[in-house]
Amino acid sequence: MKILAIRGKNLASLEGEFEINFTTEPLKSAGIYAITGSTGSGKSTLLDALCLALFDEMPRTNQAGENVAIPDINNKTINQKDSRTILRKGTGEGYAEVEFISLGGERFRSTWSVKRAKGKADGSLQNSEMRLANLSANIEISGKKTELLIHITELIGFSFGQFTRAVLLTQGDFATFLKAKQSEKAELLEKLTGTTIYSRISIAIYEKSKKAEQDLSLLEERIKNIEVLSEEQTEQLKEEKKATDEKISHLKNTLSLLTEKINWIKQDTLLRHELAESQKQLADSQKKTDEAKPRYQYIHQIESVQEIRDSFRTLQQSKKQWEESEINLSKNENDRQANASLLEQAKQALSACEKEQKEAEDLFAKLEPDILKARELDVQLKSAATNDAEARKEVEVAKSSKEKLEKKLASFLKEKSSNQTNIDELNHWFEQSKTFAEIAPHTDLLVNLLNDAQTATEQSENKRQLIEKEQSFLKEDNKKLDILRQETDRLNKELPTEIAALREKLQEGIPCPVCGSIHHPLQGNNESSRLKEEELNKAKQINVEQINVLIENIEKEKNRIVELTTLTETYTKHAAEALAKVDEYLFLWSSWRELFKQGVLQKRLKKQSEKWNNTTHTLTLLKRTGDNLDINILNEQKNLQEANQIFETQKQKQIQTEAILTRLSEDRKKLLNSQSADETARYQANKKREITEKLKLLSDNKIKHISIDKSFNGRIEQIKSEIIQLKSQISHLETAVSDWMATQNGMTYEYLSELLSQSNDWLVSEKHFLDKLKESETIDKATVTEREKNLTIHCQASIKPKDENETQTFLEAEQESQNNLLEQKNTRSNEIESLLSSHTKGMEKINSFEKDLIEKRELSANWKKLNDLLGSANGTKFKEIAQGYTLDTLLVYSNSHLEQLSDRYALQRIPNTLALQVIDRDMLDEVRTVHSLSGGESFLVSLALALGLSSLSSNRMKVESLFIDEGFGSLDRDTLQIAMNALERLQNQGRKIGIISHVPEIMERIRTQVRVVKSANGKSKIDIVSA
Repeated sequence: MKILAIRGKNLASLEGEFEINFTTEPLKSAGIYAITGSTGSGKSTLLDALCLALFDEMPRTNQAGENVAIPDINNKTINQKDSRTILRKGTGEGYAEVEFISLGGERFRSTWSVKRAKGKADGSLQNSEMRLANLSANIEISGKKTELLIHITELIGFSFGQFTRAVLLTQGDFATFLKAKQSEKAELLEKLTGTTIYSRISIAIYEKSKKAEQDLSLLEERIKNIEVLSEEQTEQLKEEKKATDEKISHLKNTLSLLTEKINWIKQDTLLRHELAESQKQLADSQKKTDEAKPRYQYIHQIESVQEIRDSFRTLQQSKKQWEESEINLSKNENDRQANASLLEQAKQALSACEKEQKEAEDLFAKLEPDILKARELDVQLKSAATNDAEARKEVEVAKSSKEKLEKKLASFLKEKSSNQTNIDELNHWFEQSKTFAEIAPHTDLLVNLLNDAQTATEQSENKRQLIEKEQSFLKEDNKKLDILRQETDRLNKELPTEIAALREKLQEGIPCPVCGSIHHPLQGNNESSRLKEEELNKAKQINVEQINVLIENIEKEKNRIVELTTLTETYTKHAAEALAKVDEYLFLWSSWRELFKQGVLQKRLKKQSEKWNNTTHTLTLLKRTGDNLDINILNEQKNLQEANQIFETQKQKQIQTEAILTRLSEDRKKLLNSQSADETARYQANKKREITEKLKLLSDNKIKHISIDKSFNGRIEQIKSEIIQLKSQISHLETAVSDWMATQNGMTYEYLSELLSQSNDWLVSEKHFLDKLKESETIDKATVTEREKNLTIHCQASIKPKDENETQTFLEAEQESQNNLLEQKNTRSNEIESLLSSHTKGMEKINSFEKDLIEKRELSANWKKLNDLLGSANGTKFKEIAQGYTLDTLLVYSNSHLEQLSDRYALQRIPNTLALQVIDRDMLDEVRTVHSLSGGESFLVSLALALGLSSLSSNRMKVESLFIDEGFGSLDRDTLQIAMNALERLQNQGRKIGIISHVPEIMERIRTQVRVVKSANGKSKIDIVSA
């Protein structure tokens, strides 16, 4: 896989389009090149563009740990991990593009792009897009973004994480890894190789084991809490249940008989009460029927007068109509008289309106000439007013423009004065700080040197403290060794082995070779002596072993002291050399060493450098601003002079238009009393129309009253004719009614009127009421007969109590007693049933859990074995095991690269740890700690590790493009020389290497450079040079 070109537009500080083409000179023939630029210029943006075009991801956002929303335009936000944040502020679109050679040898172009809505800088941010083209086949590959990203991964053989490890080498991470603590190495190695899965597996095993154990405990506890009965308890309960159920059956029969007797007594009482009630009801019905006899007679009389009913009612209606007609006749005669008066008034009003119409027509004819002249003047006045208003407006515009220019000029003058004051203050500050002028360009170098010196000093002090500890351990171990040796002498004197051996050979009667005695009293104690001798020999053996261990420890401590002493001297020398280089720049600053001891010098230098750079930038801006202000002041003075001339011209023009308007206004006031011509004409026309309409209304009113008078005359004649007819009808009906009443016994006109006045509804209601009385009496008689029969049948029932003492009270008391006993028996029966049911269910549950219990025990045991081997709560157990194998594989690749960079060293893992040590072949394969490596040696080793990781990540393919970031700024000149020689040897392996750095020595050593140059407003541009 090989990168051929990187292009982009509007990415971070890189405004506009840019291109780095590795297929054209000078980059084409350069095996190694530098990407240089000051801090913040945009060097890392080039790597971001490379990753964006291939993966839609970039290192800077991938390192963001939290999902934090940051502000975008128009009060919107965007996640800080979103790759679209790289789009430069104030631009509407941007892209990143890469041309590369795939694993198959074909040439491809991958493009990532993003834009805002409508391509405007203030538009909403749109989704990013991906495009992929096969340049060898000259075709564009279609598909969704996710599909294209997968295809690109297949073409280059890397995921994003693998690419950043195999192509973008950050050897600084391995420099940290080399000297990290044991507890930190697994995490660093995991991060560098992307093998975090082992931690997750370890944690998952631990959690699975815990969960299996918890599930088993819960199930065992659940089974333990299930309550069951013994076999004896079960049999006892079954027997008790049978006896209880038999007693319940007997009690239910007894209660049934008692209930029947009680119900008979209650029914007897009810029947007797109902019979008495029905007899009383019958008596009431008979009484009501007797009391209603007058009402029966009244109904009969009403029915007898119905034959004269129609004639009588017609007579009454005719008399009523006659009275109403007389009233109506009087009213119409009065209304006719009132209408005659209104008719006369209408005639008079019509005559007056005709006179008013003639006067109005005469006045309009007189005013018509004045109206025509007034209209002419109104047109002239309107034109003059428009001209005057426009002239006044132009005067105001000219005045406003003049005032704005005056204020603007005053503002520029004030700003010029303020700007000059600021320039003077900054010049004064530079004059006071001129001693820092020679230091400022080298601040980064000085800070790095001071940091190295501080680190070396701290390491030296740390090693000195370790030496003191080792010396303390050595002193204690020597004391322990002396004590053990004294103990050995004491044990040897206690019972030497040779004496014990001679004593075993002694025989009674034979002289002792030592003292000559023929009696040997101690020989009988051989067994006890042998036992004591064994104990002493064992103690001597233990003592010897302890002495050997202490001697070995003392030797190691001496070696460690020598090693630490060497490291202390190396660190002290390194610190002195760094401070000596610092003194070459800070020799005029007498207190710098004191500030360094206090730990504030680096901060002071950075702060002063930042202030120097900011002040320089500010002074440049102020001078540029001052020049711009001078130009603006001259322009505004010229503009103000022109504005004054325009203002005076417009003022004179407005005075002339105002005079014309005044003269025309005076002429117009003399006509129509200053009233509008149109309004006067309109008023006269409206008045003429109103009089015409009034004449029509008055004429219509006169005609209306004449018509009303004729109507009244006809209506009066008709009413008089109706009255004559009614009088004749009334006389005929009165005769008929009188003749009928004479045939009735004592019937009076008033009583007849009363009888006939009852309505038909009342008559129906009254008849219904009287019929209901008769019906109720009949029903009550039948009810009494029925209830007497029911009582007779009830008294003949077999269930009737025979004993007089069996009263309802006695029977109910006996019933309550039997019920209480039945309830007790039922309660006990239910309790037994519940106990037996719970026992059955409990046994079923236990049986149902048996299979699950066996499975959970087996599962828990299996997970526990796996957890004991690999599981841990924080994932460290399996992580350290797995990373050990990963580290061994990494060291194979790294040593291969290290041999090409320098054949002196080889890396080796300390057995059973993740710690590293170095084999120094020039020192007869001496094993050295990585802490003893110099700066240059550490760089070579960490670079070899970075290249080893690249080979590990790309062991299936050849990676021809590498980018090396970090690690150069802290190297001294000699170490940097070693590093550059190593990189040149790496170039000879056929790889194109890009080194990202701002170190001046790198720029001097590498001729071909991609320079990222900062300019104003946070912009940067790219220059490709070959010095």
